Amino acid sequence: MPTLMRAIGEEEDAMVREDSEGERGDHVSGPAHAHKEHGPRDSAHKQPEPVSWEKYWDQQLKIHLPDRGGTFNVYSTGPEDAPVVMCLHGAGYTGLTWSLVATRLKEKGFRVMAPDLRGHGLTTTDNDKDYCKETLSADVVALWHHMFGPATVSSTPSSTQPPESATTSTTAPLQPSAVPSTAGEGAPAAAAPAKPPPIIRPAVPAQAGRPTVVVGHSMGGGIAVWAAAGNRIPGLAGLVVVDVVEGTAVAALPHMMGVIAARPASFTSPSAAISWSLRGGMCRCKDAAAVSLPSQLHPSGTPEHAEAVPGEGSGPWVWRTQLVDTRPHWEGWYTGLSEAFLQVAGPKMLMLAGTDRLDKPLTIGQMQGKFQLVLLPTAGHAIQEDESRATAEHLEGFLKRFRVGQPPMVIPRAPPGTARVLPVVAGPVLQP
Repeated sequence: MPTLMRAIGEEEDAMVREDSEGERGDHVSGPAHAHKEHGPRDSAHKQPEPVSWEKYWDQQLKIHLPDRGGTFNVYSTGPEDAPVVMCLHGAGYTGLTWSLVATRLKEKGFRVMAPDLRGHGLTTTDNDKDYCKETLSADVVALWHHMFGPATVSSTPSSTQPPESATTSTTAPLQPSAVPSTAGEGAPAAAAPAKPPPIIRPAVPAQAGRPTVVVGHSMGGGIAVWAAAGNRIPGLAGLVVVDVVEGTAVAALPHMMGVIAARPASFTSPSAAISWSLRGGMCRCKDAAAVSLPSQLHPSGTPEHAEAVPGEGSGPWVWRTQLVDTRPHWEGWYTGLSEAFLQVAGPKMLMLAGTDRLDKPLTIGQMQGKFQLVLLPTAGHAIQEDESRATAEHLEGFLKRFRVGQPPMVIPRAPPGTARVLPVVAGPVLQP
């Protein structure tokens, strides 16, 4: 499981750097110690404050799927009718790990949705400890069909209004919110404010659903592959896997229990957890840690899916997802992953922090041009947090290169009766 394996080396990394747009963070050093409550090291040193999801996302949705036995927490941002980037987090993370990437993709006109997978974040199911690839991938497929599948697309009007509330609870396919009239009966209608011209997007085939690129990090990368396999997502327009390779993941499994044991069991506050993640190298960007880390915790003595609200709850803050509970499913996540990735039809991209992670099938596949390889050597394992700008730029380039959500390119044909012009080959004239 690369998520934790990289922590072995990154625990010793004392350098904390900000995202390129933020301020430069304080540099701290020293690995965290296991099974201790982590609090302020120095009362004079100000700890980073948690940041709400609302800074980066338009909506927090509660999607109830009776067939999947639960209610899934989903973060969403961007235009309702835009191509979709569906982002899946790694083990122990939540959908908020994609926050900085999401806000950049929204600026480019894409819609981003990031669910808390089963057993993570604010998602609640009848079996939160069922982490097998079949269950998790089926959850993802069901979520996509509920939100963007053919039935949803065919019943959605062409013009939509923004939602009235940032938080929506729904048990049906998402529909545009109605905007009530403020004028009284018989009152003249107020002049409409000037609006920019609408973006004209191509019609979505009813049998396909919304064009979607599925992106997954670490465990989420494996689940993205298994969800994309077998054409279970008709609108699949591309697949992106972030820092997970079968060969290195399987080789790391024997070391995982030791890595899990080295993690702190609790923290005195979400701020203390943010400081620990920056100091130990779990995250190298303070902005990303401030929004992502608190969502991975809950106050001890409260339900595991309780929302992490700074200042509330008694006792220490503990991990929402106990990674030891995922142990029976580690091999299932990754065994056969490389071949499955290569066999998924359509455009594919693999983002890695280094080429040393490529196994034999992927090395051969990359040489054969079966997928695009992107390297971000300055990032740690959580590439989407450490290098959010570069991650978003590569995703945007991928979406544009393969014209996701755009009309297919048409080469104009010459009008009937036009004489054919044969190409002239330049070169020396050979004398008979």
